Amino acid sequence: MRFSMIFLALVLMISSCGKSPQKEEVPEYVTEPGQVRTLESGAEVVALSPESEKLVSGWPEYQALSQLIVQYRVISKSDALLNSVELEELARQLKDSIRVEKLDIASVRMRLNVLHNEAKRLSDMSTIPTITDDEVLYENDNLLNAYAALNIKINDLSRQERINRELEKFDDGREVIQDSLPPPPKPGEKKILKQIN
Repeated sequence: MRFSMIFLALVLMISSCGKSPQKEEVPEYVTEPGQVRTLESGAEVVALSPESEKLVSGWPEYQALSQLIVQYRVISKSDALLNSVELEELARQLKDSIRVEKLDIASVRMRLNVLHNEAKRLSDMSTIPTITDDEVLYENDNLLNAYAALNIKINDLSRQERINRELEKFDDGREVIQDSLPPPPKPGEKKILKQIN
Protein backbone atom coordinates (compact mmCIF):
# COMPACT_ATOMS: atom_id res chain seq x y z
CA MET A 1 0.00 0.00 0.00
CA ARG A 2 2.81 2.34 0.84
CA PHE A 3 4.46 1.56 -2.45
CA SER A 4 1.30 2.48 -4.40
CA MET A 5 1.05 5.84 -2.60
CA ILE A 6 4.66 6.67 -3.43
CA PHE A 7 4.14 5.59 -7.02
CA LEU A 8 1.00 7.75 -7.35
CA ALA A 9 2.78 10.79 -5.89
CA LEU A 10 5.70 10.26 -8.28
CA VAL A 11 3.38 10.01 -11.31
CA LEU A 12 1.58 13.19 -10.31
CA MET A 13 4.88 15.05 -9.86
CA ILE A 14 6.22 13.95 -13.23
CA SER A 15 3.00 14.79 -15.06
CA SER A 16 2.80 18.28 -13.54
CA CYS A 17 6.44 19.04 -14.30
CA GLY A 18 6.14 17.97 -17.90
CA LYS A 19 3.50 20.52 -18.78
CA SER A 20 4.62 23.94 -19.83
CA PRO A 21 2.72 26.74 -18.12
CA GLN A 22 0.07 28.28 -20.32
CA LYS A 23 0.15 31.99 -20.77
CA GLU A 24 -2.82 33.68 -19.22
CA GLU A 25 -4.56 36.00 -21.61
CA VAL A 26 -4.49 39.51 -20.16
CA PRO A 27 -6.79 42.10 -21.71
CA GLU A 28 -5.01 45.09 -23.13
CA TYR A 29 -6.24 48.33 -21.62
CA VAL A 30 -5.98 51.62 -23.39
CA THR A 31 -3.82 54.00 -21.40
CA GLU A 32 -3.01 56.65 -23.97
CA PRO A 33 -5.38 59.63 -23.74
CA GLY A 34 -5.55 59.96 -27.52
CA GLN A 35 -6.72 56.36 -27.93
CA VAL A 36 -9.81 56.65 -25.69
CA ARG A 37 -12.88 57.70 -27.64
CA THR A 38 -14.68 60.55 -25.94
CA LEU A 39 -18.40 61.04 -26.23
CA GLU A 40 -19.19 64.64 -27.06
CA SER A 41 -22.80 65.42 -26.33
CA GLY A 42 -24.79 67.56 -28.71
CA ALA A 43 -27.08 68.61 -25.86
CA GLU A 44 -26.58 72.01 -24.32
CA VAL A 45 -25.79 72.42 -20.66
CA VAL A 46 -27.93 75.41 -19.73
CA ALA A 47 -26.39 77.50 -16.96
CA LEU A 48 -28.38 79.18 -14.23
CA SER A 49 -28.84 82.92 -14.28
CA PRO A 50 -27.26 84.89 -11.39
CA GLU A 51 -30.72 85.24 -9.79
CA SER A 52 -31.28 81.49 -10.03
CA GLU A 53 -27.85 80.74 -8.60
CA LYS A 54 -28.78 82.79 -5.53
CA LEU A 55 -32.05 80.89 -5.32
CA VAL A 56 -30.38 77.44 -5.25
CA SER A 57 -27.29 78.47 -3.25
CA GLY A 58 -28.72 76.85 -0.11
CA TRP A 59 -29.48 73.56 -1.87
CA PRO A 60 -26.33 71.38 -1.49
CA GLU A 61 -27.85 68.43 -3.37
CA TYR A 62 -28.29 70.62 -6.44
CA GLN A 63 -24.71 71.90 -6.16
CA ALA A 64 -23.30 68.34 -5.93
CA LEU A 65 -25.28 67.12 -8.94
CA SER A 66 -24.30 70.18 -11.01
CA GLN A 67 -20.61 69.63 -10.38
CA LEU A 68 -20.81 66.04 -11.59
CA ILE A 69 -23.20 66.44 -14.50
CA VAL A 70 -21.15 69.15 -16.25
CA GLN A 71 -18.45 66.50 -16.79
CA TYR A 72 -20.90 64.56 -18.97
CA ARG A 73 -20.63 67.16 -21.76
CA VAL A 74 -17.39 65.51 -22.98
CA ILE A 75 -16.69 62.15 -21.35
CA SER A 76 -15.45 58.69 -22.24
CA LYS A 77 -17.88 55.78 -22.28
CA SER A 78 -16.14 54.05 -19.39
CA ASP A 79 -16.14 57.22 -17.24
CA ALA A 80 -19.79 57.89 -18.04
CA LEU A 81 -20.78 54.39 -16.95
CA LEU A 82 -18.43 54.37 -13.97
CA ASN A 83 -19.83 57.63 -12.57
CA SER A 84 -23.43 56.79 -13.45
CA VAL A 85 -24.17 55.05 -10.15
CA GLU A 86 -23.05 58.11 -8.18
CA LEU A 87 -24.97 60.38 -10.56
CA GLU A 88 -28.15 58.35 -10.11
CA GLU A 89 -27.78 58.57 -6.32
CA LEU A 90 -27.28 62.35 -6.47
CA ALA A 91 -30.32 62.73 -8.74
CA ARG A 92 -32.41 60.69 -6.29
CA GLN A 93 -31.24 62.82 -3.36
CA LEU A 94 -32.00 65.98 -5.33
CA LYS A 95 -35.51 64.76 -6.14
CA ASP A 96 -36.18 63.88 -2.50
CA SER A 97 -34.86 67.10 -0.99
CA ILE A 98 -36.31 70.24 -2.53
CA ARG A 99 -34.98 72.78 -0.04
CA VAL A 100 -36.16 75.92 -1.85
CA GLU A 101 -39.82 76.58 -1.08
CA LYS A 102 -40.38 78.48 -4.34
CA LEU A 103 -39.20 75.44 -6.28
CA ASP A 104 -41.39 72.94 -4.45
CA ILE A 105 -44.03 72.98 -7.19
CA ALA A 106 -45.34 70.29 -9.53
CA SER A 107 -43.52 71.51 -12.65
CA VAL A 108 -40.11 71.40 -10.92
CA ARG A 109 -40.82 68.04 -9.23
CA MET A 110 -41.75 66.60 -12.63
CA ARG A 111 -38.43 67.74 -14.14
CA LEU A 112 -36.54 66.29 -11.17
CA ASN A 113 -38.29 62.94 -11.72
CA VAL A 114 -37.33 62.94 -15.41
CA LEU A 115 -33.71 63.77 -14.50
CA HIS A 116 -33.63 60.94 -11.96
CA ASN A 117 -35.12 58.47 -14.48
CA GLU A 118 -32.52 59.37 -17.11
CA ALA A 119 -29.71 58.98 -14.57
CA LYS A 120 -31.19 55.62 -13.56
CA ARG A 121 -31.22 54.43 -17.18
CA LEU A 122 -27.57 55.38 -17.59
CA SER A 123 -26.77 53.59 -14.34
CA ASP A 124 -28.58 50.47 -15.58
CA MET A 125 -26.48 50.57 -18.76
CA SER A 126 -23.35 50.12 -16.66
CA THR A 127 -24.44 46.53 -15.96
CA ILE A 128 -24.74 45.61 -19.66
CA PRO A 129 -21.38 44.39 -20.97
CA THR A 130 -22.29 44.75 -24.68
CA ILE A 131 -23.49 48.35 -24.54
CA THR A 132 -22.25 50.46 -27.45
CA ASP A 133 -20.81 53.96 -27.49
CA ASP A 134 -23.80 55.24 -29.47
CA GLU A 135 -26.27 53.90 -26.92
CA VAL A 136 -24.36 55.54 -24.07
CA LEU A 137 -24.12 58.80 -26.03
CA TYR A 138 -27.87 58.75 -26.70
CA GLU A 139 -28.69 58.28 -23.00
CA ASN A 140 -26.05 60.85 -22.07
CA ASP A 141 -27.80 63.38 -24.34
CA ASN A 142 -31.16 62.55 -22.69
CA LEU A 143 -29.60 63.12 -19.27
CA LEU A 144 -28.15 66.50 -20.24
CA ASN A 145 -31.45 67.54 -21.86
CA ALA A 146 -33.30 66.71 -18.64
CA TYR A 147 -30.79 68.75 -16.63
CA ALA A 148 -31.17 71.65 -19.10
CA ALA A 149 -34.98 71.49 -18.77
CA LEU A 150 -34.65 71.74 -14.97
CA ASN A 151 -32.32 74.74 -15.23
CA ILE A 152 -34.57 76.46 -17.77
CA LYS A 153 -37.54 76.06 -15.41
CA ILE A 154 -35.55 77.44 -12.46
CA ASN A 155 -34.43 80.39 -14.62
CA ASP A 156 -38.03 81.02 -15.74
CA LEU A 157 -39.28 81.03 -12.15
CA SER A 158 -36.54 83.48 -11.12
CA ARG A 159 -37.32 85.71 -14.10
CA GLN A 160 -41.04 85.64 -13.30
CA GLU A 161 -40.34 86.59 -9.69
CA ARG A 162 -38.17 89.53 -10.85
CA ILE A 163 -40.90 90.71 -13.24
CA ASN A 164 -43.49 90.54 -10.46
CA ARG A 165 -41.26 92.64 -8.19
CA GLU A 166 -40.82 95.22 -10.94
CA LEU A 167 -44.58 95.35 -11.58
CA GLU A 168 -45.23 95.98 -7.91
CA LYS A 169 -43.15 99.17 -8.19
CA PHE A 170 -45.59 100.52 -10.79
CA ASP A 171 -48.61 99.93 -8.57
CA ASP A 172 -49.52 103.50 -7.61
CA GLY A 173 -52.15 102.53 -5.08
CA ARG A 174 -55.19 103.58 -7.10
CA GLU A 175 -58.40 101.96 -6.05
CA VAL A 176 -60.27 99.87 -8.53
CA ILE A 177 -63.80 101.18 -9.07
CA GLN A 178 -66.36 98.51 -8.39
CA ASP A 179 -69.13 97.87 -10.84
CA SER A 180 -72.43 99.38 -9.70
CA LEU A 181 -74.43 96.32 -10.71
CA PRO A 182 -75.12 93.73 -8.03
CA PRO A 183 -73.35 90.38 -8.35
CA PRO A 184 -75.20 87.65 -10.24
CA PRO A 185 -77.32 85.32 -8.12
CA LYS A 186 -75.83 82.09 -6.90
CA PRO A 187 -77.17 78.85 -8.40
CA GLY A 188 -80.50 77.94 -6.87
CA GLU A 189 -81.07 81.47 -5.52
CA LYS A 190 -84.00 83.49 -6.85
CA LYS A 191 -83.36 86.96 -8.07
CA ILE A 192 -85.48 89.60 -6.38
CA LEU A 193 -86.20 92.64 -8.48
CA LYS A 194 -86.96 95.97 -6.88
CA GLN A 195 -89.70 98.02 -8.38
CA ILE A 196 -89.27 101.71 -8.63
CA ASN A 197 -92.45 103.69 -8.00
